[in-house]
Amino acid sequence: MKIILITVFVMGISGIIIASTIEDFVEFSPRGYEDISRVIMRDGKVLKTSVPEEGEHLQINFKKSRGIYEVHVIYFSSTFTLMNFWYDFVRDYTDGLDVAFSAIPFIYGEFNIEYSKMQLSAWFTGYNNTFFLVYGPKKTIVNDLKLKLNKSK
Repeated sequence: MKIILITVFVMGISGIIIASTIEDFVEFSPRGYEDISRVIMRDGKVLKTSVPEEGEHLQINFKKSRGIYEVHVIYFSSTFTLMNFWYDFVRDYTDGLDVAFSAIPFIYGEFNIEYSKMQLSAWFTGYNNTFFLVYGPKKTIVNDLKLKLNKSK
């Protein structure tokens, strides 16, 4: 328990999500956002990173303030698969130093950057093997979607 409390303090976790699968997020539709598309798949891609076949992948696209925002929720059956995906994902967008400091392995990871002139916020929770990503043009809206995801379940 103390490790989790330290993690919350060090990583600045804005909320704790307890979910068993992506089904807990299929109906995610925050007020003030227009649904553009909603797809459930096995594998797929998150931006340029391939998702392994065992990943249950939900991608939702929203429109707000003339911008399009992508939300990805991926549930992995194993924490090891999640960790492999996490490190591949972070490595695709940054150098080795950021990869090393992006996570407390198997517990929590968070990664925020500007990528292709857009804001990217990704995180995972190891206790339920779930990866989350919000990607879009305005940082305030990306952060709002992240907060709403964290509060939704």
